Amino acid sequence: MKGLIRYFLHSYTVSQRFFGPVAGIIIAVLILYSYKPNPVMSSYSATAVFLFIACAWLGLSFLNHEQAVQKQVVIVQLRSARRYSIGGLLTMVLLTLLLDVVIVIYPVLSGSFQEPAGLQRILLALAGHALMGLLGITLSLYLQSSWVPRASYAAGMMLILLILSISAGKVSEVVPGPMVSILLPPVFPVMDRMMNAETLPVSSVLGAYAHALAYIILLAGFYIYRSGRMDYNRTI
Repeated sequence: MKGLIRYFLHSYTVSQRFFGPVAGIIIAVLILYSYKPNPVMSSYSATAVFLFIACAWLGLSFLNHEQAVQKQVVIVQLRSARRYSIGGLLTMVLLTLLLDVVIVIYPVLSGSFQEPAGLQRILLALAGHALMGLLGITLSLYLQSSWVPRASYAAGMMLILLILSISAGKVSEVVPGPMVSILLPPVFPVMDRMMNAETLPVSSVLGAYAHALAYIILLAGFYIYRSGRMDYNRTI
């Protein structure tokens, strides 16, 4: 699996498709922290949303960066489409965690906060950013070109999902009941708990995190199961 992850990192780096999402998140974070001082958890909540959007973009670019024949050859060599999918997923998790650490540590090192962040808030921020990034990645799994052949449809659906996920608090006022919280990625609850972590009990924050983690595991698990049953000779 290490060799497969190294292969993905090399091929994705050579394709240079990482540049757009990575440059986008770096610019957004730099702009946010260009004004000092900043509140700790509110700023972390904002950068977590930035990471959610960037990782959804990064996931789509990563999953679509290979040529169809190249992808087919790798699957044949591995003799397992499921192993190929797991390797790709682990590579994206690695990239997400790398961005997570950089985004959380940067304002601490640059003195961008109005007060010391403290270990507890940094740990909550690391976990929250990781979950938000992985939520973005899991959305991209189902919109890659081998699942949604038309790029315009995939981009449109991704944009709609991003908007609805971030504005789920307003959407739930229009659509009462549990459907919004069940169907939409739990971006809003994590964003809201991070923003209000100073006043909410830790259990409330961790509950939102657990909800997001369950959603990620469910979507990633179904993706791995379904990818192992796909005929890639017909879909790529």
